Amino acid sequence: MVKLMERIKGIRNYIQKNEVDAALITSAPNLFYFVGTAPLIGGYLVVTPEEEILLVPELEYEQAKEEAHVEVEKFKKTDELYEYLKRFKSLAVEGTISLSFNNTLKEKAQIEEFKLLDDIIKELRMIKTEEEIKLIEDACKLADIGVMTAIEEIREGKREKEVAAKVEYVMKMEGAEKPAFDTIIASGHRSALPHGIASDKRIEKGDLVVMDLGALYRHYNSDITRTIVVGSPNEKQKEIYEIVLEAQKKAVEAAKPGMTGKELDSIARDIITEYGYGDKFIHSLGHGIGLQVHEWPRASQYDETVLKEGMVITIEPGIYIPKFGGVRIEDTIVITNDGAKRLTKTERELI
Repeated sequence: MVKLMERIKGIRNYIQKNEVDAALITSAPNLFYFVGTAPLIGGYLVVTPEEEILLVPELEYEQAKEEAHVEVEKFKKTDELYEYLKRFKSLAVEGTISLSFNNTLKEKAQIEEFKLLDDIIKELRMIKTEEEIKLIEDACKLADIGVMTAIEEIREGKREKEVAAKVEYVMKMEGAEKPAFDTIIASGHRSALPHGIASDKRIEKGDLVVMDLGALYRHYNSDITRTIVVGSPNEKQKEIYEIVLEAQKKAVEAAKPGMTGKELDSIARDIITEYGYGDKFIHSLGHGIGLQVHEWPRASQYDETVLKEGMVITIEPGIYIPKFGGVRIEDTIVITNDGAKRLTKTERELI
């Protein structure tokens, strides 16, 4: 609870510094981050210089009252919510707020001025506490189980969807709430699709198979990718696999506090470019992960965010050759005081 109150204090400092009447937080990840609960059909955390209160629909009230670490009040109709908000002329809100909700706040709650909370929330959420890192590590253990299940299930004649279904079943049986995202099982030519969600395609002998999956555990996510070949790899498959593996290992080894996301991206990208495949590495090296699968910081060519101890990111270089196939190797890592630690542990030399 103390940690949650410190987080809310960060919001309170922001609204006082920016002379805003109150902050309004509505997205599920942020609600959980600040108050310890994320009502299924919505909640509204209002933070003022003097107080914080969570407003929820009546059917969410009992659960929210049990879980939340702030005062909880219920409303029966949304008009009651807008009536409550009429006391404020200015609000700090999340950038995810919809245009229609923004317009409704102007019309029904008579809010005259809006400011964005994104920078302060990003700053707070990028650094994970020991408790958060432990939860992500537990989610990573489930992802490791998932990827090993996929490796066991992949064989000639199996549909990608069958493999994905078994992976998701096993992770849930082991304690996951659900998959962190749609499981990617991409075989053959489909392995060149970075987001090749499992399809009806049957896996064939000689296929490269990219497995990208994660588990959601107690609100926190994990992410791992491994690539294998069904049968013996050919020379081209070996070549691109070894290049990606070298880039991935070097980036994990180099990650440390003080370097930027851009610098980390360049370590892997330069290796792949030196081998002549720079134009086949078509996405960023990695992304932050936690309450959401994709959050800050980024490890990309465009991110100057300085890495700090406690940040959790993915390292996932890849090479994608249309009509041939692709390779991606990914781990979730945490930045430590002098380097980085892999939280996903499945062997990388699988080909």
